[in-house]
Amino acid sequence: MDFDLHETRRVVLRDTLHPWWVDRFRRIDFVSLTVGIASVLMSYSVRESDVYHRPWEFPVIVVVSMFWLTLSMALQYHWSLAKPTFVARHRWRVGVSALWGLAIVLVIIFGPALPEWTSSSVSRWDGVVAVSQIGLLLQGAAAFLMGLRTAAAGAFNPALLLVGSFLGLVMLGTLLLMLPRARVRPPIGPAEGAPFVTALFTATSAACVTGLVVEDTPTYWSREGQWVILGLFQIGGLGIMTFGAFFGLVAGRNIGLKEHATLSDLLDSEGLGNARQLLMTILVFTLSMEVLGAIGLSGLWSDQPLGERVFQSLFHSVSSFCNAGFALTENSFVGMADRWQVGGVLVLLIIVGGLGFAVLLDVSRYVRHEMQGRQHAKGLLHDRPVVRLSLTTKIVLTSTIILLLGGTLGLLLLERTSTDAASDPMSVADAWFQSVTFRTAGFNTVDMGQLQPESKLLGILLMFIGASPGSTGGGVKTIAFSITVLGLVSVLRGRRHIECFGRTLPDMLMQRALAVMFLSLMLIMVTAALLVMYEDRPEFFLDYMFEATSAVGTVGVTSTIPVEDGTVVSVTQSLSTPSRLMIIVAMFLGRVGPLTLLLAIAGQVSTARYQYPEERVTLG
Repeated sequence: MDFDLHETRRVVLRDTLHPWWVDRFRRIDFVSLTVGIASVLMSYSVRESDVYHRPWEFPVIVVVSMFWLTLSMALQYHWSLAKPTFVARHRWRVGVSALWGLAIVLVIIFGPALPEWTSSSVSRWDGVVAVSQIGLLLQGAAAFLMGLRTAAAGAFNPALLLVGSFLGLVMLGTLLLMLPRARVRPPIGPAEGAPFVTALFTATSAACVTGLVVEDTPTYWSREGQWVILGLFQIGGLGIMTFGAFFGLVAGRNIGLKEHATLSDLLDSEGLGNARQLLMTILVFTLSMEVLGAIGLSGLWSDQPLGERVFQSLFHSVSSFCNAGFALTENSFVGMADRWQVGGVLVLLIIVGGLGFAVLLDVSRYVRHEMQGRQHAKGLLHDRPVVRLSLTTKIVLTSTIILLLGGTLGLLLLERTSTDAASDPMSVADAWFQSVTFRTAGFNTVDMGQLQPESKLLGILLMFIGASPGSTGGGVKTIAFSITVLGLVSVLRGRRHIECFGRTLPDMLMQRALAVMFLSLMLIMVTAALLVMYEDRPEFFLDYMFEATSAVGTVGVTSTIPVEDGTVVSVTQSLSTPSRLMIIVAMFLGRVGPLTLLLAIAGQVSTARYQYPEERVTLG
């Protein structure tokens, strides 16, 4: 902290006419931003009788805070000795302040820019307050992301930084979902916010892109709450540190070497030089896929008004690409597997989102190279460089195809050989969709509670494996599972090293793969055991194992079981409070646990120059 303060003051002394005042202004900016954001949240949490009540103090604080931040930025620019680069160095803050000032002028001249949610009468003051609230939230998001970038470039442990960033996202989401505005207002009685455990469970499930819910998303949460959930699984799916790097690139700032290394580990990018290109590819590709996916899914809600149709399409497109599994439809997509939007567009978004951004970049390079090769062949040019798919890409694509086809065939065989003659056999479309979604997406087109026990066991295996490294999905990842299988093949063949596609894999990869798989397996077993103990219903052990694997693998599918009154509900909704808290921990550890372990051991290189004598032990 002393070094950072000294460095800040050194830069201030060099770049401004009044370093003492600018140094004090920056401290006041921090206090003003913190108090302003707190006032925004408090203004929506205070209620009186059956309407939302906003004390006059909170709006005044919001407007004054935003006005001070804008004034402070203007004075710092006026005193700056490097005015040509000042805007470039503070691009985000200057842009937000400029847009806020323009919006204030428009509101004063033409009326409020935003409608008042709690009254039919709207005043210019309401518009000023609403614009100021948006400005403060944007300023706060920028400050948070820049602080995260500073931490990534500093001496912080990347593993602890990852855990801390996800924990902060969960806490922020919990606070937002506890606001009365985030919950559907009851027809009678005062507006109430969600209970703490419900908000915490939903925020954790969204931030960890799981999809398990204790309350139905379309009926329990208001449109504002649904926007919060969408933002949580969008940020959680791509990663908070990735968003921090995005912000730095947009703001025109370079990425340091240490930040490059951290991002390369998080994104599974080989080499530091690929991180910047990979970040821009992630940004452009993600937005493009989500927009195209929303357009493709829009036909599912063709009977809805335009605004509702757009939101439904966007929500499910982002949820699919991020492998989140949150749905605004009743009972997910049960009975809709034969719709091309579900079996085609939705499935494509899930598969692409689960491949991993490094793999997608490698495939795009290879495809572009092959297309250029055809053009060169026509011109009889042969001086282009050779581009091949990396070993990671080959393993990911091969394992993904095998798991998708094998899962589909397995579900068809297991369900169609059922001894229950009264049940309808599973269709090919349902088997295909569940084979895809079992790998961390969380949607379903059939009732999970009606699956045969052997089908649930196959689902547990697919959920345990999960998606691919550097993707939005969870699980132990296809690479870790493939390396373990290749290790078994090498043992059976009597080979001392793991071989794949004409390459020899380092022994360290096998050790890391086994460490991740062992950690995830133990977490699943402990979670399932505690669920059975807390619920005291051992006859549903397989369903609780299914739930535990879904939580640890951040999948989001859940089975159904009967409760005391005879009704059938999802396992998640039937859980008691201790069990829900256990699932919260399982989802969080399932999302950050394997990543944290890999980050923790990635930078640890043994410097020992000795080796103990070998001695064999008996295996069996």
